[in-house]
Amino acid sequence: MMDHNEATNNNNPIQNKQLAENAFLQQLVTCLPMGAMVVNTDAKILFINETLSEILGYSSEELLGEDIDFLLPIEFQANHKKLMMQFFSQPRKRQMGVGQALYARKKDGKHIPIEIGLNPIEQGDQTFVLATLIDLTTRQRASNMFQRSIQDAPHGVLVIDADGIIHLTNSALCQSFGYTSEELINQSMDMLLPQRYRKHHNHLRHTFHKSPTPRMMGVGRDLTALHKDGREFPVEIGLSPFEDEEDSEMVLVSLLDITKRKRLEQELRETNTNLEEFTYVASHDLRSPLRGIADLLEWVKEDIGEDPLPDVTRNLERISVRIQRMEQLIDNLLAYARAGKVESNTQDINVNTLFDNIFELLEVPKGITISRDIQLEYFTSVWTPLETVMRNLISNAIKHHDQDTGSIAIGCVAENNLCHFTICDDGPGIPEAAFTRIFRLFQTVTSNERSGTGIGLSVSRRLVETHGGRIGVEANKHQRGVTFHVWWPRFLRKDTHI
Repeated sequence: MMDHNEATNNNNPIQNKQLAENAFLQQLVTCLPMGAMVVNTDAKILFINETLSEILGYSSEELLGEDIDFLLPIEFQANHKKLMMQFFSQPRKRQMGVGQALYARKKDGKHIPIEIGLNPIEQGDQTFVLATLIDLTTRQRASNMFQRSIQDAPHGVLVIDADGIIHLTNSALCQSFGYTSEELINQSMDMLLPQRYRKHHNHLRHTFHKSPTPRMMGVGRDLTALHKDGREFPVEIGLSPFEDEEDSEMVLVSLLDITKRKRLEQELRETNTNLEEFTYVASHDLRSPLRGIADLLEWVKEDIGEDPLPDVTRNLERISVRIQRMEQLIDNLLAYARAGKVESNTQDINVNTLFDNIFELLEVPKGITISRDIQLEYFTSVWTPLETVMRNLISNAIKHHDQDTGSIAIGCVAENNLCHFTICDDGPGIPEAAFTRIFRLFQTVTSNERSGTGIGLSVSRRLVETHGGRIGVEANKHQRGVTFHVWWPRFLRKDTHI
């Protein structure tokens, strides 16, 4: 049997209706996908859902019946009663804190950014508020990360809207243009363009927004931007469209000041031009008169007959030797000039075969022992430049050895993305002070050395560096002599292989 109170409730239609409405309201709050609570006109919390409990760290029992101010940061509690009274005087659906940061206080005391929606609910003569709460921590963290990524980018970055208005920039861009961030924000990006580009740029911008896709601007063209001081400078520009939190079309503009690169390219072009002119002079203007001198020398020998004086014969031979050395010097200079050109014929290289070919053309004295330790047998690269470098280093080790017996050890190992070649000898060695100098043009170990022109190592260095590697030398620690090191790329690269 039902007790008296239960019977009374079942016979009271008004109370039954209120209970049903409250149950429906509580069910509605429970089913919402975001944090939600129902608050009465006294700012007391009547219902909350599990999502809100998880966001704030409180259980349902800890919040029911509490004043909503309980969830606000202390500095906002004093003014909140007044705001609640204003809302209930004219209740309407609205978003709270549009354009300003709102925060809630969790059980652990931490403040989290939130977004709040207020929805008035009428029940009979009572008004309640369904307050929805969204935790913006993840969104704000992503926004902060986006902001930091832009600020910390090593190149210039702009964020502009569809009308070309600047919304965000970074210090690298400000440094490139000479403006402060305050001078650029909310200004048209046209101020960064030379005057002659501005009219046409509006058309280009509208065309881009009709079909926004990531792209590079002005590929193959000489693009320039306008510095605050009125000077133009060359740039490379990339465009990346995206939508912001309000679904507005925005564009991330990355801008790179390539002034230094252009200067280096110009200097390189001038150097190559001078080298080509030098090559032409060496090939024609020097070789031709030298051949004429050699012909005159032969005529002199014929004119003096078969029994010249010994001193005359000796001087004529000295002239002949010097002509030959001069011709060799010209050939070496031409080889050095050609060494700056990248070889494009790549092939699979068998390292042992490479050294076999080298020793077929080298005369190794009987007292010199050659050993190999080849741990990397195959890779893909250019054959001729690498063979030239190895031949120069090995022939130098043989030619400059100062004893009847000796050894030369050749090694090759993989070292990251490089092949590390070593040529180790036990010869007289090289003074440490000359380690850098010997790779320069016309430099030899000693001033009285007459067996070389000082070209071979400079050609080797030029070949190695042109093809993306590096070369060096060091004194041996446990024996006489030195070890030459060559690091040569073992993978094809776009910047060093055509």
